[in-house]
Amino acid sequence: MTQPQRPDLHKDVAPPHTSSPSVLASDAERETMVERLREATAEGRLTLEELAERSEAAYLARTRAELMSVGEDLPHVTPPASAGTATGQRTFRATFGDLVHHSPVLEHGIAATAVFGDVTLDLCASPAPSTGELTIEARALVGDVHLLLPEGVRVEMNCSKVLGDLRNLTREHAGPEAITPLVRINGSAVLGDIIVAHPDSDRRTYWQKWLDERRSRA
Repeated sequence: MTQPQRPDLHKDVAPPHTSSPSVLASDAERETMVERLREATAEGRLTLEELAERSEAAYLARTRAELMSVGEDLPHVTPPASAGTATGQRTFRATFGDLVHHSPVLEHGIAATAVFGDVTLDLCASPAPSTGELTIEARALVGDVHLLLPEGVRVEMNCSKVLGDLRNLTREHAGPEAITPLVRINGSAVLGDIIVAHPDSDRRTYWQKWLDERRSRA
C-alpha cells in the first residue's frame, strides 16, 4: 500500500512581508536629536565641526531611521518623543534659502529655524497674545534668525551659542512688568546669529494698543 507523502519540514517557507514605509520624523524629534548633539559636544564627544554637520543632517532628515542614524554612535540615545510642539504653534523654517514673514499669529507661540539660510519674522503688526506673553523657539544653524518686535515689550533671551551670536537690540522698557507684554526667546545659535530688534519705523501696533488698554485699567 502506498504510504502518504510526509510534508517536507525543511522546505523553505517565504517569510511574511514585513516591509513597511518608513515613518517620517517630526520637527519635535529633530529638535530632540539636535539637543542630544549639543550635549555630546559639551561632553567632548563631538567637535564643533561635527556638531554643525550632524545638526544639519538632523534638520534635513526625512524619516526616523535617517534621524536616528545621526546619533547612532552616541551613548544613551533614546528614540525621540513623538509628541509634537504645542498645539497651534506656528513653525517657520528656512533651509538653504531665506524666509521673510509678516504678522504671523502669535497666540500659541512660534518656532523659527534657520539652516544655511535666514528667517526674518516681523511681529509688529501681529495681535498680541491674550496672555500678554509670547514664547519663541529659535534655532540658528549656519544661518540667522531675525525677530522684529514693536516698542513697549520686554525681552528675555534664554539661548545658548556655539560660535554664534545672540543680540538683543531692542530698547529696554521701563514700564511696570504687570502690564508690559513679555517676549521669551529660547533656543540656540550654532555658527549663526539670533537677533532681536525694533523695525526702523515708528508704526503704532496692536501690541501698543494692548499695552494702552492694560495701562488704562491699572
